[in-house]
Amino acid sequence: MDELHKIARAYYTTANEESKSQGRRFFNSIDHDSNRRITIQEYLPYMKRNGHTKMANRPFFDYLNESRTGELEFMEVMTLFYIIKSGRKICDGCDGLLKGTFFSCTDCFAADDESFNLCSKCFTESKYVHPHKHFLDNYIILENMKLTLAEKEKKIRQMEAAMANHQVSY
Repeated sequence: MDELHKIARAYYTTANEESKSQGRRFFNSIDHDSNRRITIQEYLPYMKRNGHTKMANRPFFDYLNESRTGELEFMEVMTLFYIIKSGRKICDGCDGLLKGTFFSCTDCFAADDESFNLCSKCFTESKYVHPHKHFLDNYIILENMKLTLAEKEKKIRQMEAAMANHQVSY
């Protein structure tokens, strides 16, 4: 079983009833004929209609279809639900799902622009068109964010200590 399928199953299995209900509503919103299976004919229009155009294709459907039946079962759709809700990224070079380590444009990331992300292959082989050239992998970005947050917290504690030392009595 693919790692994302395992993660989605773990989240669904341990979810509270309201979250499970959201998952069931998501599934039912795609399952137009209510037969408890999602065909490619149900999947594609739903994905396009809801703005998930990079995932609206046969290869992505086939990735989700771990059972290889040609139809998505409930837990396979919960993997899709997890991918959408967690904000998993799609490679801007090859349009593949970014499952593990990937590279992000730090200029776009810092400017809060739409992110630009690449799989290792597209990054290494320069298979992309983008105006910026500064990229870091997602783990380094996360660690840098953690360091920046720790530095900010340290400065706040220093300011609080300085303020405490200069308290004014009334």
